[in-house]
Amino acid sequence: MERAIDRMGLGAFCNRAASGLSGGEQARVLIARALAQDTPLLLTDESIAGLDPAQQIRTMRVFRDLAGEGRSVIVSLHDLGLAARHCTRIIMVAKGGIAADGPPDKVLTDDLMARVFGVTAFRADTAQGLVFQPMETLAP
Repeated sequence: MERAIDRMGLGAFCNRAASGLSGGEQARVLIARALAQDTPLLLTDESIAGLDPAQQIRTMRVFRDLAGEGRSVIVSLHDLGLAARHCTRIIMVAKGGIAADGPPDKVLTDDLMARVFGVTAFRADTAQGLVFQPMETLAP
């Protein structure tokens, strides 16, 4: 449990009642609870929704670190920018099926963004990794 608390940066909250934590802090506690189980597979559904940007990035790094340790991490999220930066594989789902499956640079293409989401996107390869941002809708 201590390692999970450390990973999620929750040491300062250990003596506080859960009812006194913010929504984002409570979300991080729930992630830490899942991490403490030390399972070979972690499955999360929109676990970073509601976290501030710094905590979103830190949490995605924790997930990436777990994968680097040999654990499987499946993250469901709508933030394609975070997926582009932190995921090694993206499975894009549309209309009840798989629209694409592969590394971020192969899945987050102009064609797929237009076809699946009806948007244009900005992409840039940087020294820190892929930057991806949906920009405009194609239909009014």
